[in-house]
Amino acid sequence: MPTEIVRLRGYDGPNLYGPQTSVVLQVRSEKDLSKRIKNILKDGAQNIGMIIGYLDVETEQQNEDFLITAHYVTPTPSIGVELARYVVDGMNAKEVGDEEWDPEEPLWDLKQRLRAETLPIQALQLCAEANTRNIPSFVRADGRLQIGYGVRGKQFDIASFKERLSSGSFSVDDIGLGAPPSARSAAAVDVPWQQLGLVPLVAVSGDRSRDQTARFIAGLLQSQGYAVALTESADFAATHAALGEPHAALVVAGLAVEDLIVRGVAFERCSYSAIVDVPEKLPAEIRSFEELTQVLGIPMLVTNAEGRVVLNADVPEIVALAEYAPCPVIYFTTRETNTIVGIHRAHGGEALFVRDQTVFATHGASEQPVARASLPDVELPGALASIALSWAMGFSWDQILAMMEN
Repeated sequence: MPTEIVRLRGYDGPNLYGPQTSVVLQVRSEKDLSKRIKNILKDGAQNIGMIIGYLDVETEQQNEDFLITAHYVTPTPSIGVELARYVVDGMNAKEVGDEEWDPEEPLWDLKQRLRAETLPIQALQLCAEANTRNIPSFVRADGRLQIGYGVRGKQFDIASFKERLSSGSFSVDDIGLGAPPSARSAAAVDVPWQQLGLVPLVAVSGDRSRDQTARFIAGLLQSQGYAVALTESADFAATHAALGEPHAALVVAGLAVEDLIVRGVAFERCSYSAIVDVPEKLPAEIRSFEELTQVLGIPMLVTNAEGRVVLNADVPEIVALAEYAPCPVIYFTTRETNTIVGIHRAHGGEALFVRDQTVFATHGASEQPVARASLPDVELPGALASIALSWAMGFSWDQILAMMEN
């Protein structure tokens, strides 16, 4: 029986397995191939010049088969996926004695592809300098390099770097002659670093109520005069497009669950996040609702420590994520008697609940009525999540209620 690929994904951002771009390969085999897979991955990466780190291979015996999972960090996950596929193809070819399979040609092709996709040295220097300053960077869909978000971002033409490299027009400073290897390039010095950075990002994950919540928050911010980039049902590319919007002072993103599963999130951190609900049906590649909820919780894991996370206390799988929140949690529930909210309040936490068709905001033992809960049950979680996020962001109850009336 050939080795079968069960799961093979390349993550372009923080994901279920960790905060860095990475690859996960999961195979089923009659033999424990963990050592062989690990060795071939390391040798293949070295052969093509691909950087990998934190290579971990685990084996789980299932009846007469072995489920083997390999995970590794790499800045080039798309190449990493093809390397993993090469490993499996090679083992299967050897197993059946396929003498026509050429182990060298696929590696040569990957080496050439890696060389073609690698950013020019000047762009890599900019990204490295941005990283030391905790400023995010990414390659836009139009091929330009984006450093920073929104109004605090700047775009660079990667093509012009390549042209300078091919024409040999780099200066001594550009290539580092006559200066220590750690010296900054001329390009890095000319970048207005003090103007670059992050803008507040609100990330909402879930299903039915996700985009309702995102629209409310964006509308509330716009009503206060903020320039907002809103993206709904946002995949990786749409989220990047919103983060690269040059006029955006804030970004609100309702994140599509499909892309969270296969690519991760398109940002390194956010200011506020919310998990409002969970899809009723499992996507094909997800094994349980627990795993699905963990995927929805990825934005929560990268929320700033000074921010807030809003969680639906009526969904046990969402509640289970609270212990991993890096910042304070605000719960919301449609039931006054929700046990989780009761315990949270007893420890001085903040929450929203509904009593007699009225929404109450609570902080510890104190509580106050803030709005009428006149919406249909299906819309109530989204409304409560919207109120909780608005509260977390520091808006007054008058501002929140005015937006609800509109």
